[in-house]
Amino acid sequence: MRYFNTLLFLFILVFSSCKYETKKQEALKTFFIENFQNKELGVDELASGIKLLPLKLDTNQLIGKIKDACCIGDTIYLLDEMTASIYSFDMKDGKRISCICKKGNGPNEYVNPVALSTDLGKLYVLDMPTSRIIEFDKSLNAIRDLKFNFPSSDFIAINTGFLLYNLVPNSKLNKYVYLNNKGEYITSFIPVDKNYSPNNNSFGNLGKSFVKDEYERVFVSESYRNIIYKWEKEELIPFYRIDFGKLNVPLSMNNNRTNLFEEPYAFHSNSFVFSEILIPSFFYKSHRYYGFIPKSGDNQKIGIIKDRQYDIPFFPQWQNGNQLIAICRYESVKKYFENYKQVKEDSIAECFEPEHPVLVIYDLKSI
Repeated sequence: MRYFNTLLFLFILVFSSCKYETKKQEALKTFFIENFQNKELGVDELASGIKLLPLKLDTNQLIGKIKDACCIGDTIYLLDEMTASIYSFDMKDGKRISCICKKGNGPNEYVNPVALSTDLGKLYVLDMPTSRIIEFDKSLNAIRDLKFNFPSSDFIAINTGFLLYNLVPNSKLNKYVYLNNKGEYITSFIPVDKNYSPNNNSFGNLGKSFVKDEYERVFVSESYRNIIYKWEKEELIPFYRIDFGKLNVPLSMNNNRTNLFEEPYAFHSNSFVFSEILIPSFFYKSHRYYGFIPKSGDNQKIGIIKDRQYDIPFFPQWQNGNQLIAICRYESVKKYFENYKQVKEDSIAECFEPEHPVLVIYDLKSI
């Protein structure tokens, strides 16, 4: 009887596992991206509006290089890689709200912050050298820090904890690690490839691994890989797949030891995910392409994105609800500024300072 019960248990376990794997495969929707070579799209074909917002700083402040950004409501938080400072700005008028630099080795201080994330009105900062997440309130007051035991370069805060990108995955700790709100290890996802080497000559991630759509649903994508995962019921579920057809990187090729920019193949960089549209970014022959793909799969728009009116480079790095956000310097948007000053008499026209960074905010067209 005991033998029979054991066999019955094993059968149920195997059946449940197979059923779960089948369910995961059924959820995986494939989008084919082909015949895009040398095609161009205008920004006006994709965005219903573009807002350029100069960031207003004190006279003694200068932002060197923006490493990461995230938002809480109408407040945007920027991480300056040069000074390890964190700024908050009002997205309605660009006014600076606050600024902190908590560099040090003490409690709630960081050494080299590399990523920001927000959830439930809190700001989180990832400090790579010390393997810690530091929590702040929305006014940039430090609350606590959480320690973990592996190096990480990117993360996202979720209601139940954090998902982190593991820089040194191995057979025991996979690429993406799930910690609870106390910083305790729960599990990890997506095992490393058999030919993975921590000393490979690839370029690392070519964009943010983690995004939230306008409904706060979390999606995860990895550079050089064509699968986009959805965080659901404390699992990373394969949800979308990008297929470049005959331009796919051959499975036999060791991506970790090949400079794909020198190869005649298309490869994924990162993706933005919205409720009705998927926006994958990918490279082909050293050119960055974008796909604007309705979830229905119809009426795809794919190409190199050009701003034919103001020559503003199209390079969104972050997603906030139904918007894409980029940041650039005055030189890149000079034509827009000059035209704006000619037609506007209001006070904002006087705020375009050449030394200040500028937010570029794209509102996507509805489909």
